[in-house]
Amino acid sequence: MTGTARTEAGSARDAEKAILRTFVRDGRLTRLPARWNRKVIVLRHIAEETFRPGADYSEPEVNEKLRGWCEGGQTDHVTLRRSLVDQRHLRRSDGVYRRAGEAA
Repeated sequence: MTGTARTEAGSARDAEKAILRTFVRDGRLTRLPARWNRKVIVLRHIAEETFRPGADYSEPEVNEKLRGWCEGGQTDHVTLRRSLVDQRHLRRSDGVYRRAGEAA
């Protein structure tokens, strides 16, 4: 990796961290970003922090995990769950949820 590529990668990570600091505080989602690129970063972070690769989750389990992110924020767990599925961070099949990219 060249020095320029390293600097650009570092700048991208710094930008992601800044976005997460804005929308995630003390392990809670303050609100979902309106901008698409920011929303993708926040939703990916929540999916990676909340759901283990290869694990199956029932809808009540998903709801319970997402309620923790929503306490005191402007977004409810149902909206968050729907956003994770709509943006393909979670897959849903026959009532079973799994982090995207994992075989069902």
